Amino acid sequence: MIKGQSMKRLLLAAAAVFALLAAGAVGSTAHATTAIASPAPPGVQVSRMAYQPGARLPATQLPQLTPVNGTLASKNWSGYVDVACGTCALRFVATSFTLPSLNCANSPAGSYASFWAGLDGVGDSTVEQIGTEAACSAGTASYAAWYEMYPAAPVYFTGISPGDAISMSVYYNAGTNRWQLVLTDLTTGGNISAAQPWNSSAEVIAEAPSASTAGAVLPLADFGQAGFEGIAVTSRSGLHGSMTSTNLWTTDAIDMVGSTGHALTSRSPAYGGQAFTETWQAAQ
Repeated sequence: MIKGQSMKRLLLAAAAVFALLAAGAVGSTAHATTAIASPAPPGVQVSRMAYQPGARLPATQLPQLTPVNGTLASKNWSGYVDVACGTCALRFVATSFTLPSLNCANSPAGSYASFWAGLDGVGDSTVEQIGTEAACSAGTASYAAWYEMYPAAPVYFTGISPGDAISMSVYYNAGTNRWQLVLTDLTTGGNISAAQPWNSSAEVIAEAPSASTAGAVLPLADFGQAGFEGIAVTSRSGLHGSMTSTNLWTTDAIDMVGSTGHALTSRSPAYGGQAFTETWQAAQ
């Protein structure tokens, strides 16, 4: 289990974490092959996706994790987390999944869902993450990709569609003191590759932003089921592994729960430490 300062060495690999985004933030459903090219920020290479400099996402809210019957409960996270030992650090996580299609007819207005992998965020004030998000607005679903070097603002791209196979990875290069965040749409060939400087510890996390300054968790859109596979984890010392505990990190499960403690998602076991599924249960 996660205790005290050990939370500062966290790896949340390939988590099915549900980012809750501000109304109107999500872009069009245009497929990556039709996205219009836009100038990318410094250190970012983009192909077959479109940078959206005017997009606004809500403030990041770091989770409060509560031990419940051998797992961790959260109002905005669900998945698995690896926690490095007190003298260890983690530098890499990767996974792939198929972007699910939202059922907006069964979702409240202004509901959202995001799936991503990243570094930092628990017992720490920084987050390095990359992934996808989707929203239901007026009964219509929209989809996008993004990365974030919190506390800096997230960077947002359109050009992905439900059914696309997506791979995501975050890597910390201690030699250059830079993070490499990569998202590839394996279906279309679209790609985001961001090399960003930072000075934080090398933890890996997935995070769910919340509603503006109030910090309230927004409704979770009905995404059906999302399956993650090919989960890979690497420590800074070079040990390669998965979500299975090793002598350098331990694995904890995280369940997303509503205000009364009821399940918002159901999470499968981590099969072989390399795959699991998340299934939508309730919006809030």
